[in-house]
Formats: sequence, structure tokens, C-alpha cells
Amino acid sequence: MRNFTLLFLFLWLLSCGGDDTPDVFDACDNPTTETVDDKRCLYTVSTLTESLDGSGGLTVAEDGFIYVADFGESLNNGNGRTVSKINPITGEVVLFAEGLNGASGNTFSTNGDLFQSNIRGQSVSQITPDGQVTAFSENGLASPVGLAFDQAGNLFVSNCGGGGSIQKIEPDGTSSRFTESTLLSCPNGLTIDDSGNLYTANFNNSDVIKILPDGSTELFVTLPGSSNAHLTFANGVLYVLSRSGNKLYEVTLDGQVSVIAGTGSSGNIDGSAEQASFSVPNGIDVSPDGSKIYVTSGIPGQGSQLNPVLVRVVELK
Repeated sequence: MRNFTLLFLFLWLLSCGGDDTPDVFDACDNPTTETVDDKRCLYTVSTLTESLDGSGGLTVAEDGFIYVADFGESLNNGNGRTVSKINPITGEVVLFAEGLNGASGNTFSTNGDLFQSNIRGQSVSQITPDGQVTAFSENGLASPVGLAFDQAGNLFVSNCGGGGSIQKIEPDGTSSRFTESTLLSCPNGLTIDDSGNLYTANFNNSDVIKILPDGSTELFVTLPGSSNAHLTFANGVLYVLSRSGNKLYEVTLDGQVSVIAGTGSSGNIDGSAEQASFSVPNGIDVSPDGSKIYVTSGIPGQGSQLNPVLVRVVELK
């Protein structure tokens, strides 16, 4: 009887798979411990540039060149004054514009001008293709970060300061408060989808907030981690960076979250996205053809120092 009982227990454990049998798998049917869908096996990560001062936002022009702003040396010292231009093929970095004041988020208008928020200067600057900087607006802005244009040419600005709000600046320069909400907690990056919905990533928590065209707000998703960086809409989905989690996430417009790059450990290891690492990633945008995601990543061991950074490239295998 004793042998029969032992045999029964052995067969029962075998049928249950035991404690070592994984019950969560990634997109390639490999076991994973991620708490969200895991697509990292589909992507690779490489480094495009040498280190540069680029602790602010990142945006890509229609010709594929990458523009990275220098926010400054630390969160408490947003003294950066420049924007760099990067060749997407060679990784060559050149000075594009200077004279800014805490250069944070940025985006291009349809006429090819770069619009750059100045978190320390409480303003937005307009920069021509030859690098000439002029003041665009400072009305209603409180520590501005993310920028996004709608199809009508209205510029939306995420105000990290003043309790958190979104400002709307019309083409004639008229500035008005588009929305403010308790859901906005230092809204950081800002992007817009094809239907005119805005999305912002909170810096003070891991929430991504959706702002409808009528200005109403709703919690869209909460990502693993405790602080989000910038985000962008491309390929029909959102790409969102977790600063504290050192990972890159894809979020579909129905709220499905997948991790697509990063181990979560601080570093700048290249290779398969399951093994690649980032360090406090911040700026993000996508190449014009949608094939490459560009991300800025800091250098581990810098303490509170944000500069220098590297520009990394995430793409399908």
C-alpha cells in the first residue's frame, strides 16, 4: 500500500507539472516572469552615438535626422541650453541650436520648424531649420515639458508645474488652459493619436493619462514602475518609457500593455531586447518609416547627474 501511495503522488505531481513548470510565456513561447505581455524576444537594441549632453526630449524629423535637447545636469538644475542634431546612419552629433533654458520636450510642426519647451524658462521656443531660435509663447506655461501638434496646427503643452495641466496654443499664439485634472501628476511626455486624443505620461507616478478632444481626462494604463518618461504614438500604438523601471513598453489603443525592451537593470547593454538594458531612459521617438525606436539612456553610476546620455536604437529582429 505504501508503494502504491508513493506512486500515486509521483504521478499526480507529474500531471500537475510540478513547481518548475512555467505558466507564463513570451511572444516566442519562452518562459517569462514579466507581469505584462512580453515581446522582447522580437526586438534588438543597439547604440547609435557616443555620449552627449541630451538629458531632455528626443524627436525625429521627416528626413530621419534625430534631435535631442539638453535639459541640464540634474532634475534640480535644468540649465541645458542646446539641441543636438544626429545623423541616423552614422551617429554623428552636431550642435543644432543654442540659447534655450532647460530644454525639455520637443516636436516638429508641419512647416519643418522645431518647437522646444523650456522648463526653466517657462516658455516654448520656435527653431527654424537653420537653427535660429525665437520665442513662441510663455503664457499659461508652468514648467512645460511635452509638446504635441494636432491636425489643425494647435500646439498642446504638458505643464509639469502648477498642479499639472495641459495648455493649448493656437496658430495665432492664443494660449488657453485646455484641461487640468487631479489625474495629472507632473505630466511629462505628450503625444496625440490619429483621432485627436492626447496621451501624457506622469513623471510623479506610473500612470498614462488619456485626454479626449473635449478636454476630459481618464486613467489609460498604469505601467510597472514608479515614474514615467516621454512617450510617442507611432505604428498605431503608444511607446512609453519607464524611467524607474528601465524598460520600454508598447501600449495598444485599447490598453494592452507589452514590454518590448529592457531587463529592468541599469546599464547600456546591447543585443537581444530580453538581455539589453537602459539607464533612466527619457527621450523617445520613432523613425519616419516606423522601423526604429530611438531612446536616450543615461550612464550608470552618475548619481543625480543626468548627462551624458547615449542614443539607443530598438528595432524588430
